[in-house]
Amino acid sequence: MKLNNNLYSSTKSGENIVKGVGIGAAGGAVVGSILGGIQANKKVKSLPVETVEVKVKEPIYETHEIGKIPKNQYVPTWPWESVNNTPTESVYEKIPVKDEYGKVIYKEYTQTFQGHGKPIVNYTTQEVKEPIFKGYSQTIWEDVDEYCIRDGDIQKCYQEVNGYWVRFSPKIDYKIIDTYQKTHVKFETGISHLEHILIGGLAGAAIGGIVGGVVAAALTKLSESRQNKE
Repeated sequence: MKLNNNLYSSTKSGENIVKGVGIGAAGGAVVGSILGGIQANKKVKSLPVETVEVKVKEPIYETHEIGKIPKNQYVPTWPWESVNNTPTESVYEKIPVKDEYGKVIYKEYTQTFQGHGKPIVNYTTQEVKEPIFKGYSQTIWEDVDEYCIRDGDIQKCYQEVNGYWVRFSPKIDYKIIDTYQKTHVKFETGISHLEHILIGGLAGAAIGGIVGGVVAAALTKLSESRQNKE
């Protein structure tokens, strides 16, 4: 019996240590990842602040009414005559401003950017689109009540249509009328936040696993000691 007890005690102790290692590693990984991110931020802020001025070009837009659609409504029955299809609700869209020759008007200005690291200026091609109103679409939802009647062991359920919700949505196409180069500025630091987070997480998991295993072993030993005294 003594041998069996020792074997059980050894197995239980091993299980506790494994659990302690797992919990410690998980907690250490979280803490390590956070510290790694903090360290990366500190390194970025330690870099000198650079300033760059770039020319920005953007199209000018104005909001205008491009059409009308019927008002959303509720009808108790569904003869088509009961739905009011008169377009009364205005549809507004941003429209690029054009000159008398039909060319898009742009605003150009100089913008200053500041950041830690080396400034990198890139450009991407952007489309200038003009909305074209194409009418509207109609969607219908039934307003339904459901009720059930029990006849002995049989339950029968019925649905009763009270009315209909009618919703109208504008149909809009967009025509490309011009393109321009949009300016993007970013600051290259050479410091990878992801790398610091991963390294911090791995280091934290290793340290946390060791600490968790040691604590679990100590607690298990203390528990066994108390049991033996009893």
